[in-house]
Amino acid sequence: MKKIDSQILCFRTAFTNSYLVKLPNGYLLVDTGYQNRYEQFLEELKATRIELHEITYLMLTHHHEDHAGFARKLLLNSKAKLVIHENALPFLAEGTHENRGEHWNPWVHQLITPFSRILSHKYPPLKIRKDDIILQNDNPMKISDLGLNGKIVYTPGHSSDSISLVLQDGKAIVGDAAMNLLNLGETRYRPFFIQDIDDVFGSWKKLIEFEVRTIYPSHGRPFSVEKLIRNLHSAKTS
Repeated sequence: MKKIDSQILCFRTAFTNSYLVKLPNGYLLVDTGYQNRYEQFLEELKATRIELHEITYLMLTHHHEDHAGFARKLLLNSKAKLVIHENALPFLAEGTHENRGEHWNPWVHQLITPFSRILSHKYPPLKIRKDDIILQNDNPMKISDLGLNGKIVYTPGHSSDSISLVLQDGKAIVGDAAMNLLNLGETRYRPFFIQDIDDVFGSWKKLIEFEVRTIYPSHGRPFSVEKLIRNLHSAKTS
């Protein structure tokens, strides 16, 4: 695991970043990675001297298999509470991928399609429990109960259930609301796969309005929110 600062660790599996956020009494894990990465995750936890039971919350930024892959196994083997948006419920219950949306452009489609054919969109389904936390509608959720200063914000566009963790110090862990993969295919920090481009830009505006300074994506390196501001403006004039 890579230490970002005194509060956040980054765990990378294949192309997906997961984040461990230190709480006063435990950790919040943001996303899991693919289901076959569970043992790797345990090894990296051990190397960092963190016990599995110290993970007290698991937040899924959305229901896709590279974010929720080993969520079921982690929840079965820890006492973590799940944090999700209500729109994720039907897909998590089936362990499947919402089949709606398109690639950003033909170049991205050509790049991603071969990988999509060999990767399964299925993963072990999740059963929601009474203590799990479900965000509803577009209402931000304060996270003081978790021991953090900030909020969880609804940031759709890539998927209908996407949420982001926005911390008071200006960091935002955004899942696939934005990406930073070498600007492949002229994506300009947009997700490769998009359900609604207007929602993508609306979510960026929301992050900007919450005075986010640094974006921590699930794919690629952290980057300044100024990149979103510049590309948001260029989209308006294109």
